[in-house]
Amino acid sequence: MKHLAGYFNSYPIIPAVRDIKNLEKPMKIKEAVLIFLLTGSIFDLEKAMDLAHKYDKILMVNIDLVKGIAHDKEGIKYLAENDLCDGIISTKGYLIKEAAKNNLMTIQRVFLLDSASLVSAEKSFNSHHIDAVEILPGLAAPHFIEKQKDSKHNYPVIAGGLIKNKEEVDNLKKDGVFAVSTSNHQLWKYE
Repeated sequence: MKHLAGYFNSYPIIPAVRDIKNLEKPMKIKEAVLIFLLTGSIFDLEKAMDLAHKYDKILMVNIDLVKGIAHDKEGIKYLAENDLCDGIISTKGYLIKEAAKNNLMTIQRVFLLDSASLVSAEKSFNSHHIDAVEILPGLAAPHFIEKQKDSKHNYPVIAGGLIKNKEEVDNLKKDGVFAVSTSNHQLWKYE
């Protein structure tokens, strides 16, 4: 994921699709590199990957939210062998580990509710398998980045959720966030 950092310097947004009907819209954004799919079912993934290939995008599927995918080794293997995504997003470390074994990109999603969740999140990481960490709500991402300074691991951090405007995106980038994932269509037009 770190190899993508240059793409996010001028366009720090990762469009997150929450309605399958809106899938093509972010694909047409020339500057967008990654697309997060946070909806739909296994039956939508072939079309989604066809669109991603057509528009030269990287499709990350939130396996915790997309229906019809088993949350086990076979489910991950099925995604990889059938080229149904470029990578997964999940809160479940065992799925991240399995996805990495199957040559899929991985984003570990973490909900930071308080300082205790900050500590437990870092302990739960299987460091060799994570390409990036997505912190929700996004405004808590700088706290995770600060905590990483004392850690032996330094993951690219994606901020997601509750980000309302360009100013918040710019501030998060200044605080060291790699990119911002958002389902807010207005932020997809980041200028």
